[in-house]
Amino acid sequence: MAWRKGLAALFVFVAVSPAWGAAEPVGSVTSTNATTVREMKLTAGSTVFNGDVISVSEHGATQIALSGGAQAEILSNSSVRLTKTADTIQMSVDRGQASFHSSGNKKISALVADATVRPAGNAETAAVIQSLSGTHAIVAAEKGSLLVTTARDGRSYTLNEGEAADLSATADPSQGGTPPPAGHSTAGITALSGKVLIWTVVIVGAAAAVTAYLVSRSENTPSTQQLQNEISPAKLN
Repeated sequence: MAWRKGLAALFVFVAVSPAWGAAEPVGSVTSTNATTVREMKLTAGSTVFNGDVISVSEHGATQIALSGGAQAEILSNSSVRLTKTADTIQMSVDRGQASFHSSGNKKISALVADATVRPAGNAETAAVIQSLSGTHAIVAAEKGSLLVTTARDGRSYTLNEGEAADLSATADPSQGGTPPPAGHSTAGITALSGKVLIWTVVIVGAAAAVTAYLVSRSENTPSTQQLQNEISPAKLN
């Protein structure tokens, strides 16, 4: 009976462990601080798997080298899910701030609010994504051009370097809500918490969004002392 119990325990381990299960690797952690995945501390050198949710707490930051050559960065108080479909990796920014950097490939995208964000061309691209709330997000093209596509109606917006898309939602007037602010263009309608919302997209300058991101990054990048505290005789913990 003992061997049966041991075998059963092994099967359970195989079922839940990404290393033995069907989960596919999507990248490798290059640096990290105050970050967890699957309720475990994430360390440099760790493999990130398809479906993993990266949770970065206050004063934390994590950088990941993704399969295909793109890079992702997740800052403090953020939650990002990484998924892989075919040969494309998608970052779903549920909360906080993240970015991706692509050197001439389109095998990376991001999902935030009502929009999907991907490189618009084959040039080097850097995108900053900020999920401010369930009804407000900002996407900025720090380098290169981005294509922002809203989910509800499939409309696409091209962001050139130095531009940002401000996505916000207001209640549908036909459902008893207030109309979108003057000057906003209707981007789509979606449901949230039982309410029908009208998403609007406004193209603005990216300077404020990029500056805020860079300031947050500098405040939360692990110091040399923090990294030294993580070091074991062989490698980072």
